[in-house]
Amino acid sequence: MSEYEDPTDQTAGDPGSVEGDHAEPAHDDYGTTIVAQGTDGSTTYITDADGDGLADEVALDADSDGTIDRAYTDSDGDGRLDSLILDRDDDGNVDAVYTDTDGDGRVDDVQLDRNEDGVVDVHARDADGDGAIDTVHVDRDFDGREDLRVTDMDEDGVVDTVITDTDGDGVLDTERYVDPSANPYTSH
Repeated sequence: MSEYEDPTDQTAGDPGSVEGDHAEPAHDDYGTTIVAQGTDGSTTYITDADGDGLADEVALDADSDGTIDRAYTDSDGDGRLDSLILDRDDDGNVDAVYTDTDGDGRVDDVQLDRNEDGVVDVHARDADGDGAIDTVHVDRDFDGREDLRVTDMDEDGVVDTVITDTDGDGVLDTERYVDPSANPYTSH
């Protein structure tokens, strides 16, 4: 006990006690961020937001200009860094997101913003969970609407169908079967 503490105070030294109007937390509820400066001029931020001892985000600022160039995140809280977020041109806007949505260690969802307007222009995904991208949605004219879809329905790695919006009304209206065996309208 220090000479400044009240010897009759029964709560002194208890980190969870309330002294006056101030409550002392027993632990840090806000997580932790470690900042590391690299010898190459980079800055790395490692954040454990939920206090479980596992990184929820690792962010890299390659030139220490204050703009994150690459970040690895745990998007579903399972303790694994499953998403990569990229700012390729250092303008502060996300250009690409690569995600492992099913926890198998393989990227199965890719989102790209090709014209840097903040809207996803290409969305490629593994729709059936087999580990291979099989559906790609594209906004070719950057109007925010899908106007091209490419699919590999039989999982052979070759495009089977190309579906397009030929009149620009935002509705996919023309389907072309690149792989004749994928065409349900022909006899096999």
